[in-house]
Amino acid sequence: MCLACHETHHAERGSCVNCHRGNDRTDRKEIAHHGFIAGRFAHYTIKGSPVAARGEKLVEVLACRRCHVYERKGNRPATDLGGLARDIAPQTIFDSIRSPVPFMPNFHLDGMQIAAIVNAILAGLESAGVRVQETAQVVHFVDEKQGRENIFVTQCGPCHKLIGERFGGLGNGDIGPNLSGLLSEYYPNTYRDTEPWTPGNLRKWLENPRNVRANARMKPVRLAVGDFVLLMKTIRINLEVYTEKEVMNVP
Repeated sequence: MCLACHETHHAERGSCVNCHRGNDRTDRKEIAHHGFIAGRFAHYTIKGSPVAARGEKLVEVLACRRCHVYERKGNRPATDLGGLARDIAPQTIFDSIRSPVPFMPNFHLDGMQIAAIVNAILAGLESAGVRVQETAQVVHFVDEKQGRENIFVTQCGPCHKLIGERFGGLGNGDIGPNLSGLLSEYYPNTYRDTEPWTPGNLRKWLENPRNVRANARMKPVRLAVGDFVLLMKTIRINLEVYTEKEVMNVP
């Protein structure tokens, strides 16, 4: 029924629903287009698609896994992108990247870049397959007292934001980088040149950022050991924490 209204293309790939989903057994537009995927989001169905490849590269460059699981790898303070692709229309995913929710970075991407990421998310869903025994996601509600007293909020929050599994979303600043997943393997290696962020590197950075990066604009943040331990517990992903002894032994 699709060809009654649309011209054929990529005929070698079979029927229209192989790429665009929808329902090709009806001539009623509303039913035929249920679950429909627009062409710009269907490139991932073509093997070796450069659009999907660009999206996968952007997922890596933007470090989406610091907050999301993608192809079964990543941190879990925010939505699993595989589940998102299963349950949410591609256009809705596109809109959520263009106009992000609080605590998600605004990457200021153009439409083509966002469409490429949507293709990568849809491709990742197919490659990941069916998930079983998935751990329930932790949901946080607003806690005004925590928002005033948390060590991250008072010392880092004016310039940075963070979302983690332990306390949810914290901070309200956009001047500095989003620090979600900072000490995890999925955060970009931006300490000095290409080094990863570790508790020791973070402590050196806070003591004097310009000792690490000559042109750093951030001022020193001097924290007592106990406060640094609390900061570690706040930003650490997956509810893992460092004891005071471990922090004291950081080189």
